[in-house]
Amino acid sequence: MPIVSVRIHMNTPSYKWRALITVAMGTMMATMDASITTIALPVLTKVFETDLAVIMWVTVAYILVSSSLMLIVGKISDLIGRKRIYAAGMAIFTVGLGACSAAQSIEHLILFRSLQAVGAAMSISCGTAIVTEAFPVTETGKGLGLLSMSVSIGFILGPIVGGFLLNWLDWRSLFYIRVPVGTAVFLMAVILLKRDSLHFGKVKLDLVGALASSGGLFCLIFGISQIKEYGPTAPRVLLLLGAGLLVLGLFIWVEHRAADPIVDLSLFKNRVFLFAAASLFLFFVAAPPYVLVMPFYLMEGVGFTAMETGLLLAVVSMVTIFSSPISGALSDRIGKVWLSTFGAAATTAAFFLMLGLDLHTKVTAIIPVLILLGIGVGSFQPPNNSTIMGAVARERLGSASALIATQRQVGLSLGMALAGAIFSERRMIYMSRLSQEGTAEADAFRQSIPPAFHDVLLMSVILGAVATILSLLSIRRNKSTGTPPSGQTCIHRNCITRPVPDPQTDLPCGTVPDPGHLDVWPEDGPSQPLSNP
Repeated sequence: MPIVSVRIHMNTPSYKWRALITVAMGTMMATMDASITTIALPVLTKVFETDLAVIMWVTVAYILVSSSLMLIVGKISDLIGRKRIYAAGMAIFTVGLGACSAAQSIEHLILFRSLQAVGAAMSISCGTAIVTEAFPVTETGKGLGLLSMSVSIGFILGPIVGGFLLNWLDWRSLFYIRVPVGTAVFLMAVILLKRDSLHFGKVKLDLVGALASSGGLFCLIFGISQIKEYGPTAPRVLLLLGAGLLVLGLFIWVEHRAADPIVDLSLFKNRVFLFAAASLFLFFVAAPPYVLVMPFYLMEGVGFTAMETGLLLAVVSMVTIFSSPISGALSDRIGKVWLSTFGAAATTAAFFLMLGLDLHTKVTAIIPVLILLGIGVGSFQPPNNSTIMGAVARERLGSASALIATQRQVGLSLGMALAGAIFSERRMIYMSRLSQEGTAEADAFRQSIPPAFHDVLLMSVILGAVATILSLLSIRRNKSTGTPPSGQTCIHRNCITRPVPDPQTDLPCGTVPDPGHLDVWPEDGPSQPLSNP
């Protein structure tokens, strides 16, 4: 007797835009938060009369808490519903904003920033999953490309809005001015996002895996954050990194034996998922030299003002606003792998061209390199994320979304630590050499910046090249693997099963792959039963 597959209908065509706008607003709030808070750190040192090492915990605590919770929250969103988690996350994030604005001491501010990070982890971890689920599989790239625009807009608005508020009001305005926006996004989530409907049976949260993932990521990221201050060989750094790796090793061991794991490790047996995820991680490890070191080169080396430097760095985000949606839309037509590979290659090329920057480089030579970097960043992320999300089952979209966010945060943290350590160490070496050659101290300080910057960029070029190769390797090799087990439908998102393998694609459930080589059946394809053998 045939077993009829169940087709999960999407809501009205307008729903995808409602979901995108709601998630994009929350994403923009989260990305703004990073840059708008960082710009206030010098002011906070004076307000609370403490040193920068303590004030930095306003940022470090936020990163530690949000990064260590994302995998767990992503899994929970798969169990109880993504709308619930996203809306609750925006509520907590907004309450955290209000609490930060009322903080009376640095300890209170750090505590409230940690609360805010909990909300950020909840909303960020399932945002990509909500958009992926809302858009038809033939438009996933377009949806994620448009979502990436909100990231760039947030990075651009953060310093501008932050600088304006600090000049005209005070540091508290950085937080309370965003409370109405956070409240609006929460209401949008409650009203506009579709009601959670769970069809995947009764499952339990893997508590041991949850604790291990949080503890391991916390120790690892905390250890990485201490490298710049204490050096990579300091006992406390080695202890934290060792503990983090040990606990994450325990996490992997537990997940292999869990009935319903936090992260389905079998996904990494899928070469599409494995290579796409690896290229994403290396891409973000390679990015920090531009984020962290280039401002030193522009301001202390070339001699640009803070405003001129800010405008130059904004070029990358401005280009990304346009390149992200274009790349996402094109990836739905010509293939995700080719677009993500092009993006990684363009980014690597931009880092390579930066090796030619020196103290006499003109603005007219810097801007084209930054434009190329913006094209690369915008072209890589949407198709890469679409590749990862398209390689997992529908009921694990939240976990995959959280994994992307975690990889991004851990990669950036590791890259920042490595870039900072290499730049500081190599700059001291170059300064010493220049001083020995008789160069004045002020000139040695300035002339040491470009070569140290180049040494950091070499790391980015190498990592970017590896990311490009891994992205290219994520092309799926279609081959027959037999029909799905009796009584089951194909695990691919929105897939409609058929009784026998398709003679043209030779895929297990007769699916037709999209141009990005993901085994998915078009959203409007016919539903047919899967027969018992």
